[in-house]
Amino acid sequence: MIALLLTAVLALISLSVKNSRLAKDRTNAVSSAQQGVELMRTYRDLNWSILLAKANGTNYDLPGNWTVDMGLSNGCPDANNIYDYYLRCVVLTQPGGGEIAVQVTVSWVEGSQTYHTVQSTNLSLWER
Repeated sequence: MIALLLTAVLALISLSVKNSRLAKDRTNAVSSAQQGVELMRTYRDLNWSILLAKANGTNYDLPGNWTVDMGLSNGCPDANNIYDYYLRCVVLTQPGGGEIAVQVTVSWVEGSQTYHTVQSTNLSLWER
C-alpha cells in the first residue's frame, strides 16, 4: 500500500516539475517574441524604406545578438539562435494601407514535442 502511494506521489511530483519547466520555457519564449516585435519597431524608426522593401513574406533570422544596424538575414536557420534553446524568426508582409505586418515566431523543443509562440503587430510610418 505504501509503495503504491509513493509511486503516485512521485508521478505527481514529476508531472509538476515538467509543467513548471514548460511554463518557464513558454514565458521565456513569449518574452523573446515580444522583444523581436520591439526590435522591428526600432528597425522601422531607423529606416522605413528598407523595412518596407523587406516586407515580402520572406522568413528572416532574428538571433539573440541581433542589432538594428546589422539588417535582416534571409532565411530562418536550422539551429537555435536564442540561448541555444529557442529559434526566433520574423516574417514581414504588406497587408495594404501602407502598413507592414510583423509576425515573430519563437519555437523550442521539449522532449519529443516542438512548441511555438507567435507575437504579431502592424507597423506604420507614424511620423507622417
